[in-house]
Amino acid sequence: MLSLLAIIIIFISNNFTIISASSRLQFNQINSESDTAYTNFINSSCQVTKYADLCYQTLAPYAATIHINSLELANAALTVSLKSAKSTSKVVRELSKGRDLSMRDGQAVADCLENMSDSVDEMKKSMAEMKDLDGPEFDDKMGNVKTWVSAALTDEDTCMDGFEDNDGKMKETIRGYILKVAELTSIALSLITNISST
Repeated sequence: MLSLLAIIIIFISNNFTIISASSRLQFNQINSESDTAYTNFINSSCQVTKYADLCYQTLAPYAATIHINSLELANAALTVSLKSAKSTSKVVRELSKGRDLSMRDGQAVADCLENMSDSVDEMKKSMAEMKDLDGPEFDDKMGNVKTWVSAALTDEDTCMDGFEDNDGKMKETIRGYILKVAELTSIALSLITNISST
């Protein structure tokens, strides 16, 4: 026969397991509801952009950081755009190496790399300003951010325009990469503009 103490221990142990499983289930359910709320926020926020699908696709992975915070959303969009601009600059540089480029292509690539370098600098300045928005100068600082991100987008467009009169695969390949960066920068600009207008 089991002693009374053993029965009590078994009873407590079983109940603890049930409570623990129930708590885990409840915790997972809360987490799941939070995740849904975060992704819904991103999805609805992306509707103000010209590229809503791309916006959601690139920013949804940051949901756990963004939560339901417009500033964090804009920061994430800038981060994605900056990473894309850096990697695209690298690709453009690599594509132009070791090739017998025509004078026109060579000039377009050189101008594009300069434009992309400016774009990266402007986005870096924007991100630095976004980290220091507290205080009475909020509107001025957001104005700076918008100006720099707009300038970055103009630089990317200028890079693409440089290949306008060129022919061949080089033009299409580079324009394809730059177009993606420009779309991501446009998304960031829309989300930033949306903050400053609310």
